[in-house]
Amino acid sequence: MKTINRRASLPADLKSMVSQYKLRELLSTNPKTEKSEVQTYILHLSPADTSGVNVCAGAGNCKKICLHFAGNPVHMTSKQAARIRRTLAFAADNQRFALLLVVAILDKINKNKGEPIAIRLNGTSDIPWENVDFAVSPEFATFCRVKFGILIPMGSNNIFGLFNVIMANYSDVSVKFYDYTKIKRNWAECKRLGYHLTVSYDGADNIANHKIVASALSAGVNIAAAFNIKKGRPLPPVAYIANRGLRVVDGDLTDYRPGDPKGCSIIGLRFKLPHGITYSASERDAFCLDGHGMTAAPRPA
Repeated sequence: MKTINRRASLPADLKSMVSQYKLRELLSTNPKTEKSEVQTYILHLSPADTSGVNVCAGAGNCKKICLHFAGNPVHMTSKQAARIRRTLAFAADNQRFALLLVVAILDKINKNKGEPIAIRLNGTSDIPWENVDFAVSPEFATFCRVKFGILIPMGSNNIFGLFNVIMANYSDVSVKFYDYTKIKRNWAECKRLGYHLTVSYDGADNIANHKIVASALSAGVNIAAAFNIKKGRPLPPVAYIANRGLRVVDGDLTDYRPGDPKGCSIIGLRFKLPHGITYSASERDAFCLDGHGMTAAPRPA
């Protein structure tokens, strides 16, 4: 796959969205994904309801200490403004936004010259992208053929189904989608689509989250959990969630969750200090497991 025509022009309706919301790069990298064995790109929206649109329906304890608010203060204002613009664009027309994502992903595939890449669509959001269908028009299909030299199927699809067809027809295209989630999903359907999900544990007091964790575990989906453990310190071999003792895998070694062991494991993530955010020890403890793999609430007998 290679760029055929760098000056190929986006269809007018998509160009209008780019201009209206000042959408530049939709996909980026971060220091954690740069440790992964697969080049990974992330879409960052403005989390929870910080844009006026709630894109994190399952947010609980994590909302108070979200890493979205951390980072270099010099870039904070522009970073958050860009995420808000993306979120408002998605809320205004998720189908057009999804088509822009298709273009962004094709561009990253092209830049990686046949090497596999991974995409996280929910870097700071929790949108069920498997439910976002869009229509590929003849004009959009022609644009992709001219710009990237690739034929995409016309008609209705979601982003995973579309790229599954592309990968079936182009041996040099390899893209893996994965995300963390706190909302109930059709686990079997996401697996069929090749969309790898890891459920995020939100603490002992989030009962709604416990039900989603239990549903995920019953489907063989791994659970990610933050531990109140400092960087460089070992994670416990076993931790307790949903009345179960589960083996712990060190999730800080890589962000590439599709490479994790299959089955029911806890993907352990050491609590990252969100510098610049005011939070209490009780808020941290409500969100985290401790160094022994215990929640703030007593482990059931």
